[in-house]
Amino acid sequence: MQTYVLTGATSFIGSQLVRHLLGKGHRVIAVCRNHPRAVSKLGSHPALQIVEAQLADYGQLYTLIPRADVFIHLAWAGTGHDGRNAEDIQHANIRHALDALQSAAKMGCQLFADAGSQAEYGTQLGIISEQTPCHPFSAYGKAKLEAYRQCCSQAQTLGLKYLHLRIFSLFGVGDHPWTLVMTCVGRMLRHEAIDLSPCTQLWNFLNVSDAAEQVSRLCAYALSHPDFRQEVFNIASDDVRPLREFVEEMKVLCRSRSPLRYGVIQPANLVSLNPDLTKLRRTIGYVGDSTFRDVVCDIIQHQASNSHAI
Repeated sequence: MQTYVLTGATSFIGSQLVRHLLGKGHRVIAVCRNHPRAVSKLGSHPALQIVEAQLADYGQLYTLIPRADVFIHLAWAGTGHDGRNAEDIQHANIRHALDALQSAAKMGCQLFADAGSQAEYGTQLGIISEQTPCHPFSAYGKAKLEAYRQCCSQAQTLGLKYLHLRIFSLFGVGDHPWTLVMTCVGRMLRHEAIDLSPCTQLWNFLNVSDAAEQVSRLCAYALSHPDFRQEVFNIASDDVRPLREFVEEMKVLCRSRSPLRYGVIQPANLVSLNPDLTKLRRTIGYVGDSTFRDVVCDIIQHQASNSHAI
């Protein structure tokens, strides 16, 4: 059994990862900005401890958590549309990540892992491997990349193993309501018209539960291999298709009459998600267990149950 510290533990992926790690018999210390919300979302478990701390307090976390084995840093401000180009918020996130890393070292952690993003790659039209040069265009992507560079250097200085997780497009029950999948399913169930981009670019959706399993297996791998030092991994699925195909499949599954108005929205930057998972598959032998159809059906059922309960 290992002791894991997670910041951002009530986030979409954070709450899934908490449940995965507890299910594998680990002890989890969930660092959250709001204790009552954390209790409500994460529930109770004999091996779960909740610690309340703000992002600015991460440099002192070691005073609240004296010892741990793995520190997974998921907390990040300004992840919504309004905050992604707020440079002050994004620059502060870099400081918080470095503070978290310093605390991890003082806790005696062997491994520090943090959540990167496909936004670090910027506009890419080809296959994206971990060696693809990064050219982020948003303040969010630039800050994620800079946090990686600085944490990579500091982790080496501090003697910690370091794992940088470049997460692509997660989805599943409990996702934010403004995401493409949740917006489409909601409107399709109501047979409402949906304004869309041309949806011609390649896309990739990963079930958040499969993402949590990938992360937990990567952490286990890093801990068990003495020669592991620092690595970057793409966190994604192996289902890559034109985005329009995913949208059309959702419409069929929803049995919807919604008009799909392609091309009404014209994005400033065309992002195509075509991740190379060779490294991930070679390292842990796992990508995922669920299909896009399975997860969308779960979302439909969940939304239908909630609408009946109101």
